[in-house]
Amino acid sequence: MSTVRPEDLGEIVETLIEAQALLASSIYVDLVNLGLLDADAAARRLHALGDIAASPLHRHPQVATALGDRIRDYAAGFDRAHRGGHPVQLRLVNGGKA
Repeated sequence: MSTVRPEDLGEIVETLIEAQALLASSIYVDLVNLGLLDADAAARRLHALGDIAASPLHRHPQVATALGDRIRDYAAGFDRAHRGGHPVQLRLVNGGKA
């Protein structure tokens, strides 16, 4: 059994935040690509989800803020795709940190 070093906790939390945001966003990508939802509606729903996730009621305030921001970043991508008439797709840039 390995132990987690305190200096690694920040990266672990960042990874968990990115995973949650990526999972939520990927579901909406599938809905858009299957024609069940348009990109504009998906963006609005992700923005709302980001607002809900940013609430510190169930998680540490800094984690809540980071998760909300990350989900809103994905929502902004849906907004750009919708405005540009481009297909919606997920791309991780710089390991999800850009």
